Amino acid sequence: MDTLIIGCGAAGAAAAIAAAERGDRVTVLDRNRKPLKKLGVTGNGRGNLMNNSDQRYYGDTGFACQVLEKVTPASVAYFLESCGITLAEEEEGRVYPAANLASVAVDGLLHRMAQLGVEILSCACAEQIVPQEKGFSVTVTVTEYAPDQIKASGKVKKGEVISQSTRVLHADRVIVAAGGAAAPAHGTDGSAYSLLTGLGHTLRPVKPALCALLSDAKVLKGLSGKRLRGTLQLVAADGRTLHTSTGEVLFADDGISGIAAMQLARFWEPGCTLHMDLSRSLTGSGETQITGWLDSRVARVGGMELPPLGELLVGCAHPAVQAALLRAAGLRAEETASPDRLRRLGQTIVDLTLPVTGTRDFDQAQVTAGGILCSEFDPATMESRLIPGLYAAGEMLDVDGDCGGYNLMFAFASGLLAGRHRQGEK
Repeated sequence: MDTLIIGCGAAGAAAAIAAAERGDRVTVLDRNRKPLKKLGVTGNGRGNLMNNSDQRYYGDTGFACQVLEKVTPASVAYFLESCGITLAEEEEGRVYPAANLASVAVDGLLHRMAQLGVEILSCACAEQIVPQEKGFSVTVTVTEYAPDQIKASGKVKKGEVISQSTRVLHADRVIVAAGGAAAPAHGTDGSAYSLLTGLGHTLRPVKPALCALLSDAKVLKGLSGKRLRGTLQLVAADGRTLHTSTGEVLFADDGISGIAAMQLARFWEPGCTLHMDLSRSLTGSGETQITGWLDSRVARVGGMELPPLGELLVGCAHPAVQAALLRAAGLRAEETASPDRLRRLGQTIVDLTLPVTGTRDFDQAQVTAGGILCSEFDPATMESRLIPGLYAAGEMLDVDGDCGGYNLMFAFASGLLAGRHRQGEK
């Protein structure tokens, strides 16, 4: 059986290996010059491949859970290890290559594909899938580039386009695993959705996920580069809580990043606000009552007299953070720590509120929220319910997860299901 896979990311590589292990002749198309480009930079280059803790998925959550019931996290780990990738688990269930390098995972997957005789066509972009009486024909644009040049500075100048040609490939079945719209620099710009919508599948509107939230630069003045831990709550204009997250907060000139903020991005809607409880970063304990803590600071700093507010947070927060909290509370550093002012400062520490004007765009997002409707595919096989022999896997579908390896784990699991299936099997 000839299997054609569109996209050589995590899902496409898993599908290729699974299909080849079952004896298929497998061809993989990848629009990039090098396959598995996005996987090579995941987890800040460390490669957070999967997660062993509770599943945390959005979009079609039920579909994601059904897929991971068929191919469990343990099965994903076994697959990766069968490709020679040794794994190490860290806090919160995050699993990385033991070498702490995403590149070794890329090497392991490519080596296994080579062992199995999988053919990878690089710089090949699928333009259209046409069902035939038997199988499918796929129109492909292949681009040829001149060799890259290394300048005297050591920088690499990419070779220019030499030529483009069109080919028509034939296959018994086609697996579309071309990614979503996030990180277009790594070859996923959302254009592949049309391959499936052109065949009658439905696209749920997409938006950036796992990216920074944008806010008022005046409120964030001086905070760029500062890191804190906090509990964040995204609240709609009508008071609804859209989502809550706890973890690192990283401030920028125009927004808030860090894992805790990025996990809120997919829930953003116009008019919402961000409420941040930063007390843990200041007090060192999530159980400390902020009022009592501030009173103890007053006693320590001022003795019998009320000290200036500017002295209370010295030693527990960066000066820029101190200034921002006082400014947000409508207080000045030279004012004395009266009970009313302490109350206002305490309220601000546990509920620093910022307007959220939007999120960063797809070019700075890690994943895509939205995608092709999962209800149009069988979660046991990843085969289309509309067109037999057509499959989809990974970020193409309306599934996205939190930071921590969830998105790659779904990509591997769904790719394995698609690669292993045969028409007529359950």
